[in-house]
Parts: sequence; structure tokens; C-alpha cells
Amino acid sequence: MPVVPKPHRGVEALQHEYQEYVLAHRVRSLLGGRLEPSVALLSLNAYATRRIERQRAARELITVKPLTPQRLAALDALTDELCFGHWRNPREINDFLLRAWRMGGHVVLESESEFAAQVLTPTERERLPQRGLEVARFFHACLRVGAAALNPDEMEVAVNRVERMAAGLPVFLDALAVLQNGDYPPDLSWLEED
Repeated sequence: MPVVPKPHRGVEALQHEYQEYVLAHRVRSLLGGRLEPSVALLSLNAYATRRIERQRAARELITVKPLTPQRLAALDALTDELCFGHWRNPREINDFLLRAWRMGGHVVLESESEFAAQVLTPTERERLPQRGLEVARFFHACLRVGAAALNPDEMEVAVNRVERMAAGLPVFLDALAVLQNGDYPPDLSWLEED
């Protein structure tokens, strides 16, 4: 049996980040209204390209003077398009939850089983027969980080819990399923910038 090579660490990190983007996009689409994503779901390659653009725009905010409202708006637009920080940034989480609450909430934000049933596709649930709820638990734990942001001790516990859970999550998206079958893409480490 041939040995299946592990993907480059940067590629694996990008896959997990893309997976979080896709699920944030799905949740925002499901909730609709003002939370509806401003653009269609991006492919992995398009996401990586836009992610580099966002990284460059963020770096320019620090290095290029003067700081202009146009540059801030461009970074905000890229952040929104990529759902960047949706699951990991307490401020983004709180903003999202506040808008969702104002719209009446949604069962996927309250129930891990409903999250798994409504946000994951049938094939993703099949791919994760024992772990679908674990995935939902992870994303619910991410949502709780925002509430913990007011207390530094609770925040540290919440963030550590999310990081522990994230370390065990597999790549499971339909769009990335080919990677689980051993067909890894070419080395994309050039996408990473210092």
C-alpha cells in the first residue's frame, strides 16, 4: 500500500481556515437578512487569493501613511467577504450574535444537533458519523468566546478550550474531500507570506 503524504503545514492550515470560512458563509446564508454574505461562496483558490489581498491590506494599514478611510473600508470589506475572524475574533463573534439576536436568533446557534443537521451537508455528516456533533460543539464553543471576552480569566479558559478542540478537528468539507482520499494538491506554501 503506498504511503499517502501529509499536506504541507501551511496547506493544512489554509484548509482548516477555508473550512471555517465555508461554515461561517453557510450559517450567515441560513440566517439571511443583514447577515447574508455580500458575495457568493469562494473556491479554495479564490479564497487563498483574497486572503493574501486582505493580509496585504492589513499590513499596509501599519506601514503606509497616512491612514485613510478608504483603506480601512477596503480592509473591512475583505474581512466581511472572507468571514475573517467570524469564529475566532471575540469582537466579530459578538457583532454577529448581536445582529442574529436582533433578527430573532436561529436554532443552529442554540443546538449543536441542529447545527450539524442544517449547516453540514449530508455527505459531510456521513464523512463524520461519530464526529458531527464534535464539529458542532467546536463552533458553538467559538460562539461562547465572545461572551467570555468581558472577563480575562473566562476568556483564557474559553480560548484554550477552542484551541484544544480545533487541534482535533479533521478536514471534512465536501470541497476538500479529495484531500482526504490522498490526492493532495501541489505545495501551496508560496501562498504564505512572512
